[in-house]
Amino acid sequence: MARPKAFDVDDALASAMNVFWSNGYKATSLGDLTDAMGISKSSMYETFGSKHDLFLSTIDHYIRTVTRQISGAAHIDAPARKVIRALFDRAVQRMAEPNSRRGCYLNNCAVEVSVRDSEAGARVQRGLEMMEEAFRALVIRGQREGTVSPSHDPKALARFLVSSLNGILVMGKAQTDTDKLYDVVDITMNALT
Repeated sequence: MARPKAFDVDDALASAMNVFWSNGYKATSLGDLTDAMGISKSSMYETFGSKHDLFLSTIDHYIRTVTRQISGAAHIDAPARKVIRALFDRAVQRMAEPNSRRGCYLNNCAVEVSVRDSEAGARVQRGLEMMEEAFRALVIRGQREGTVSPSHDPKALARFLVSSLNGILVMGKAQTDTDKLYDVVDITMNALT
């Protein structure tokens, strides 16, 4: 009979994700991970497999937690345009917080490893598609409410919104002037009409 884990798997995944998020995949050592997770190497291998397996699990964890929150915004009982603006405002606010200027974990994974790592790439794509679907639902709702132009294809506009939101999160890593980021938000919102 297997012994119960002496640690919380989700907490360990969150800790590992934060290390990868801060350092990147290549620059993160196994020691960095086990120290952050508070577990031994043998427990890490037994529970998560290799460093790469753990990395893939952290992408899944991010999608289950953070990306799912974003996709949940499509179900908020408020005017669609307001919800879209709130998502963009929150992105700018996050980038203004010194400890949050790491950008988006999916973005970082896409840039660092997705081109060479098909498993990571597929996971990143799934997360971005979840965001796109949430924006598509908001665009359709906004078109019904009369606050988003019906001349726009909802899927194409949703892709534009995902791209703009992720662009803000990338720019914000180097840009401390939030007024410049809000310029992008304003232009993005104008594109909805």
